[in-house]
Amino acid sequence: MIRRRLALGALLVMAVAGGTAAIATLSLDRRSSQRPPALQARLDAIVESGVPGVIALTRVGTHTRRVASGLANPRSREPMRPSDRFRIGSITKTFVATVVLQLVAEGRLDLDDSVARWLPNLLRNGNRITIRQLLSHRSGLFDYTDDRHVFQPYWSQPRFVWTPQRLIALAASHPLVFTPPGAHFAYSSTNYLVLGLIVERVMGTALARQLRERIFRPLGLHDTSFVPGAWPALGEAHGFRAPSHDGVVSAGATVTDTASYSASWAWAAGGIVSSADDLARFFAALLGGRVLRSGLLRAMETTPPPGRYGLGLAVFQTRCGRAWGHTGNALGYVSAVWNTKDGHRQAVLMVNSYPFSAETDSVVRRALVSAFCDESETIPTS
Repeated sequence: MIRRRLALGALLVMAVAGGTAAIATLSLDRRSSQRPPALQARLDAIVESGVPGVIALTRVGTHTRRVASGLANPRSREPMRPSDRFRIGSITKTFVATVVLQLVAEGRLDLDDSVARWLPNLLRNGNRITIRQLLSHRSGLFDYTDDRHVFQPYWSQPRFVWTPQRLIALAASHPLVFTPPGAHFAYSSTNYLVLGLIVERVMGTALARQLRERIFRPLGLHDTSFVPGAWPALGEAHGFRAPSHDGVVSAGATVTDTASYSASWAWAAGGIVSSADDLARFFAALLGGRVLRSGLLRAMETTPPPGRYGLGLAVFQTRCGRAWGHTGNALGYVSAVWNTKDGHRQAVLMVNSYPFSAETDSVVRRALVSAFCDESETIPTS
């Protein structure tokens, strides 16, 4: 048995078997066709540790390296490709936060508006929780994903549909994690369900439309879409999930292809499908100051104690300095996007199974740090 260690905001996560032969593909931007042995070897090691496949992208300026190993779908034996799309989980939060901050820039919202200002009947203490506190996970709201009832329906109904209102009500049935709002940091996906509803109330249109018209289309994110329902992953990377009991995953456990499963439970907290290239493009534009005005970008990057999270943007300490971005896991996908503060240097990594073993957790972490800290040194900079 392998004991599971979960590390969402801290990093990546856990566990499945189903090892496959590593099948590598590489795209090196314009200048060279040389294979980068260090990164390729690290990705191969992730697959050899017992997961179907993995994608990595590294970028410095205009120079990008794309690498993949393993299989996108072991059943059909389709190799993983660097261009494959996947569910990005909680990286969705940075997109939603960006939409909210754009509405602030337009004068439609204020960061100090209360939830009750826009959704008066949603929360008992909605008059005390602000948009700023939702964005920064300082509301004290219980995280609905920690309620066992959220995932129970999917054992028999893979396409079961939750509404954000029902999930928020489920979270509100639990005591607050802390009081008063703003006193502490406690990561909670409930915050982003509330933010999604506020966006819809302010604009009078679906959150999907706001994401599409404000971010996906203007930035040319052609592989990115908001898919809180089932996503068949046809010709793309499939996600695989292994059963666990009390946080323990059995080595060699039978895995489930999650392509037929609804992600309605994730909605504004984790419902986006994207690709490594699109994620790099979005974060480069955001951190490069091309999406938000400078004052709001600085607010997004401000990380009060304990210094791990701003307004929809996480910070990770690495051996080569701070990395800005987010991590996510949803329906058998684990992904991370790390960037320097100006977005000039980037690393994106995705593994198409979750949870996974402690061994895999270790090699995934090493690969991500290496992609961010080391691989950029081998990319031509002029």
